[in-house]
Amino acid sequence: MIQEKGNKENIRVCFFKNLISALLLVLFSVIMPLHANAGSEDYELYIAEGIRKINGGEFSDALGPLKKALKISPDNAETAYYAGIAYARLGNYKEAEKLFLKSLQAGENAENVYIELGYIYYVTSRYDKAEEFLSKFMDISENETLKRYALKLFDACRENEEKPYKLSIAAGGQYDSNVVLEPSNPPPGTDKNSDTRAVAYITSEATLFKRGVIKLRVDYNFYQNIHSDLDDFDVQYHKITPVLEIAAPGIVKPSVGYSLEYAFLGNEGYNRTHTYFGKITLKQGRKLSTDLIYEYRDNKYWDSNTFQNNSIRSGYKNTAGIRQNFYLSGLSGDAYYFSDFNRAKEGYWDFNGYRAGAALTCKITAPLSINVSGQYNERRYRDDYPVFQKRRLDRMQQFSVRLTYIFSRRISASITETYTVNNSNLGTFDYKRNITGIFFTAGIL
Repeated sequence: MIQEKGNKENIRVCFFKNLISALLLVLFSVIMPLHANAGSEDYELYIAEGIRKINGGEFSDALGPLKKALKISPDNAETAYYAGIAYARLGNYKEAEKLFLKSLQAGENAENVYIELGYIYYVTSRYDKAEEFLSKFMDISENETLKRYALKLFDACRENEEKPYKLSIAAGGQYDSNVVLEPSNPPPGTDKNSDTRAVAYITSEATLFKRGVIKLRVDYNFYQNIHSDLDDFDVQYHKITPVLEIAAPGIVKPSVGYSLEYAFLGNEGYNRTHTYFGKITLKQGRKLSTDLIYEYRDNKYWDSNTFQNNSIRSGYKNTAGIRQNFYLSGLSGDAYYFSDFNRAKEGYWDFNGYRAGAALTCKITAPLSINVSGQYNERRYRDDYPVFQKRRLDRMQQFSVRLTYIFSRRISASITETYTVNNSNLGTFDYKRNITGIFFTAGIL
């Protein structure tokens, strides 16, 4: 009896165990598909939200849901592509490039990816790669509008392909209504005179070293003018500038450099300047960038027959400022603000000041463009000026217009007009000036 009772108990235990196992199996088989469907539904919601925000121009906000979608489906081509779009529009080209290449490997529409990668390689100056992907895009695309855009980028790559040497020469003539070497330092006791002059510019550039994202280049600029009558104001100017650039993909591009400048007035030395500078460029998408700039200038002036006390202006100047650049189709420009702190041998040449201005370039037709610019410059001098026994305050305004016609890739002609007015609380330094010129420029290398 006891054994029979034990057998019945074992049978009952086994029955309940089997029943619980069966119930758990059924429950598991129901829950797992629901969980998978929930993950799939979350993914669809995230990708839809990301695309909606991209279409609305909310690229930063689009990254949140797109990252969540990537976490659910890390190898999904569509998600990688749209995340790449968001990063590219924000100017994070390094991350965008990785995602576009990933989406291409995962099977995303090659046509969409080719045009995006072509643009990224163009703006990051990797012209060989840009030409490769733009060519692939033009071979398979049937979108004529985008093909024209790709061809425009392709031609720009060819024009911008880095050459180890560049050289251009500009020559022309100017009429100057008030010939002064420097508005801040007119020679005492002289009348304001107008004159015409011949002018020549030489600009050149040589890349000395380039490895990976690091490039060392040297620029050289030469300027010479010869006046019809005022020979004492003939100017010769030299400037040599080595610059080290780090052109890494991404939103930050730093550069540092040094320049040495010499100016001669007539046959005599006028000044020498050592400049040390640094610049950080921050890219904000395709159409905007910001430059943060600092300069230190060591200035040495020499006395001459025309400027007999010029040497007392020797000293140094610190400059810090910001420049905002923008680029649109057929239109580009910038706006800037700089603070200047100048110190000289004599305190009445010390000043604190600032400059604010803007420039705009507009393409009127394919060969014709116009550039307009304006600047306001205020200088507050720190000590009383001799004779006047008063601290000097200068407020200068300058406006320029340049009309340029491009005959070919190497030849262009320009008509220029610059108007300057300086208002000073010391009458000696008041002046107005018009400079009108015409120039022809030839690209030699």
